[in-house]
Amino acid sequence: MNSSQILRQRKWTEDDLRAEGFEYYQPIKRLVMAKLLFKSKNIDIETETITGKVGDFICYNPGDEYHENPDEYDHWPVRRDIFIKNYKPWDEQGWQPNPAEKHLLSLGCQPYYKFLGVWAQRLHQPRYVQSLESPEPVEVPPGRWLIIGVEGEPYSTDDEDFRSRYLVPMETLRERMYWAAVEGRHQQNKDA
Repeated sequence: MNSSQILRQRKWTEDDLRAEGFEYYQPIKRLVMAKLLFKSKNIDIETETITGKVGDFICYNPGDEYHENPDEYDHWPVRRDIFIKNYKPWDEQGWQPNPAEKHLLSLGCQPYYKFLGVWAQRLHQPRYVQSLESPEPVEVPPGRWLIIGVEGEPYSTDDEDFRSRYLVPMETLRERMYWAAVEGRHQQNKDA
């Protein structure tokens, strides 16, 4: 792997992003429980192990199901300066926390929501990415969404997660079939 082929954090202009095939997606307003990390934490996700450092925020998607162990909730680290630029305190009138949210509140989390969108594209080919939370570049497989955050930081997520967080037009049957073929072909090449 050539280091010039690795996508890393950098300053982007809108023209740069559009030229690279990225589009802007608005967030769906959804509750996120978050707190500061006072101890570093490694988190295994589908494509890599990422690290939240002391002073970062750890964010939890509480969902509707209570988990005794907070690590069983979908969670991810966000660097403090990036969190402050992207998230606001939850402001829905009459909010009544569900059992999962109450549990995370009892662990020191507070409710927030992401109010800024992201630039993203769904990958047709694998791409090497160096995220802020990863110690080394990882290959992001086709079918995943490659995202550029507010500070120009690249990261990725799967289609289901991206669609749960951002306003994305519904896929046609033809598009679903295309993406299934892209992901299947990549898996066959890895297995060969």
